[in-house]
Amino acid sequence: MAARFRFAPSPTGNLHIGTLRTALFNWIYSRATGAALILRIEDTDLARSQSVFETNIVEGLEWLGLTMDEGPFQGGNYGPYRQTERIVQGTYKDHAQQLLESGRAYCCFCTEADLDEERQAADAAKRPYVYSGRCRSLSADEVAQKRDEGIPYTVKFAIPSGAPVRVADVIRGDIDFDRALIGDFVLIKSDQTPSYNFAVVVDDGTMAITDVVRGEDHISNTPKQILLFDALGYTAPRFAHLPMILGPDKSKLSKRHGATGVTEYRSQGFLADALFNYLVLLGWSSPDGKEIMTRDEIIERFTLDRISKSGAVFDMTKLRWMNGQYIRRLSAESLAEAVTPFLTEPVKTALEMLGQSRRQSAIYSIRDNLDVLTDCNGFLAVYAMTPSQFRAAFESYSFGETDAGVITAFINHVSATSTWSVAAVEMAIAAVVSETGLGKGKVFKPIRVAVSGQGSGPHLAELIWILGQDVVCQRLADVRAHLANQ
Repeated sequence: MAARFRFAPSPTGNLHIGTLRTALFNWIYSRATGAALILRIEDTDLARSQSVFETNIVEGLEWLGLTMDEGPFQGGNYGPYRQTERIVQGTYKDHAQQLLESGRAYCCFCTEADLDEERQAADAAKRPYVYSGRCRSLSADEVAQKRDEGIPYTVKFAIPSGAPVRVADVIRGDIDFDRALIGDFVLIKSDQTPSYNFAVVVDDGTMAITDVVRGEDHISNTPKQILLFDALGYTAPRFAHLPMILGPDKSKLSKRHGATGVTEYRSQGFLADALFNYLVLLGWSSPDGKEIMTRDEIIERFTLDRISKSGAVFDMTKLRWMNGQYIRRLSAESLAEAVTPFLTEPVKTALEMLGQSRRQSAIYSIRDNLDVLTDCNGFLAVYAMTPSQFRAAFESYSFGETDAGVITAFINHVSATSTWSVAAVEMAIAAVVSETGLGKGKVFKPIRVAVSGQGSGPHLAELIWILGQDVVCQRLADVRAHLANQ
């Protein structure tokens, strides 16, 4: 049978980095193996599940380009793909009835007070709490009577005796769990909705899921699920549990480390391809050690045996650096398109006055300055400076004798330039470097200050060309007059 993977988020909050990384690994692995990828919405937590969160999850997946083959929006032969719809369909009720009839499950009428009493007794005896299973011994007549009386009950799975339950984890190897420490657990809650472990197994079984790739926080659930797969007559999928994502201090990733909703990264100016690339490196590495890779390169290299067992540290500084690398790979047209939504009105107006061609070139000129797209306004502001703002800016600098010589030499070369182009400006700057015998740093900075009033900023030759020969010559004349009066 063809391999089938699933991504099964709960719509109880916005899509966050940890959940997105799980979706990402499933997507890459399914594409690397030619498997189908199914989106399943696990919304049995009726009190916390909201449609707005489902929308956010789908929006985040679409932004990163993680397309699904089946799901509530794509359709498919194994639907419905929302658990609430499967509840209405009777899917879980039918499977629970199957287990009741086979003697693998039973009705439990214990109250919370009864269970608390058992927990307290376990605490007093300093032993792990495991449900006593006292309702297992109720006869069919006793169960029927209690149900007729309207006494609330749950349906619990009876853990069969036997050898430890072995979880054959693709990443971590074999992990054994003592059945005696698992304890009978709830399948159907008192409100007649399925528990997480039961719904997951029924869904994976009926949807023919062959591979489950998820976070390591689900490891403790896996032995219960394996027992359920067996009791229901389904073949258990292969399991692979991903390492946790940690903050720089090695604690669990939280908002203070950058664990914000995924769509917030888009709002902060991160590129989808950069976030994709960065997240895949949280727990996985390429055989050749390469870090910046296209999606096709990642899919070609990806195998589960290269996933680490230890936690992966989320480093915002590294993410920003990688995002900057991706920004610099964009074409002038693509960068202009990406930056435009983040422009402030003053900067947008100034760029429009440059004309379409120079507007795009102006945005492209700051490519080396950007780590995130939201940085754009600070660097593009140089194109929106008024004459008075420029004068105040360059007059705040102290020019030395060497700086004055550089500026004078540049004025001579620029004034003699008949064709105004980036290449012509670069030739003028190169001529100053050759003429003065100074290093590029000692030439570039005074020229930059003299034409922009800034000590750093856009690519210098592009900046000068975009400002235009008239503006540049006027500014240089102002600076020369200022130097003469020093």
